[in-house]
Amino acid sequence: MDEGWSIVEVNRVGGRSRLTSCLAVAPLKILSPKVEADYSTAILSSYGGGLVAGDCARLRVRCGREAKLFLGTQAFTKVYKTADGKVAQQELAGHIEAGACVVSLPDPVVPYADSAFVQEQVWHLSAGASLVLLDGGTAGRGERGEQFHYSSYTSNISIYLESELVLAERLRLQPKQQAPDRVGAFGPYTAFANAFIVGDPVRSAVEEVLRRALAPLLTGQRTRGTSKAALVSLAEPRPGVLALRALGRTNGDLEEVLQALATAVSLPQVLGENPLRRKY
Repeated sequence: MDEGWSIVEVNRVGGRSRLTSCLAVAPLKILSPKVEADYSTAILSSYGGGLVAGDCARLRVRCGREAKLFLGTQAFTKVYKTADGKVAQQELAGHIEAGACVVSLPDPVVPYADSAFVQEQVWHLSAGASLVLLDGGTAGRGERGEQFHYSSYTSNISIYLESELVLAERLRLQPKQQAPDRVGAFGPYTAFANAFIVGDPVRSAVEEVLRRALAPLLTGQRTRGTSKAALVSLAEPRPGVLALRALGRTNGDLEEVLQALATAVSLPQVLGENPLRRKY
């Protein structure tokens, strides 16, 4: 067992997906509320309600053959002010076996003024496995006038399908060096949400729901431009991989995108119910 790593493991037991291993190492806390549907749930939280400089939350996830797992968070991930150049880190290493499905819909990251945040996610999928992964953040505490006042924000996501790298997402923001609100970056928007869906038949079914639910947001973007409260795109960068990207003037403007994702993963071939219905 790797020192400092938390563990979540789900397997098919007695005809249902069950949490067979769960170990939480500070600063990470893991909650596992009971659900009636055929999937297991792991809700991630932290001591103190967020990450402070020097924290490193590491999580290993394994979803066994034909099992289903929902990963969520208890609340927004707050990243507090850094000191002495230290950063707050999150690392996730996931393995999804054949026929298994993982849905990860965390709340956005909220980086406070003068904070530094680094996130690394690496997922390995076997043939026939599926992953629905959401990654999102805000410009800071907007109600306190903090917009892009943090020192740095880094999010790296790598997804492998049968040892082949099918998606490499790299995001690094340093507001003091390059203004995020410039044209070609965030512009007037302050919140983002990126979702990646890998693995058939889940990808095809989820895409159908998303295109139907988000049709008003996907239509006429070129003509309306930055006057919209939210900008949304849905594309297949390569066969078998679907990318949903959204920008909102506020995080609330992305609520429709989140609800569309929740509806999509409610399909029987994914989770079979809305995993957020008890939360909101």
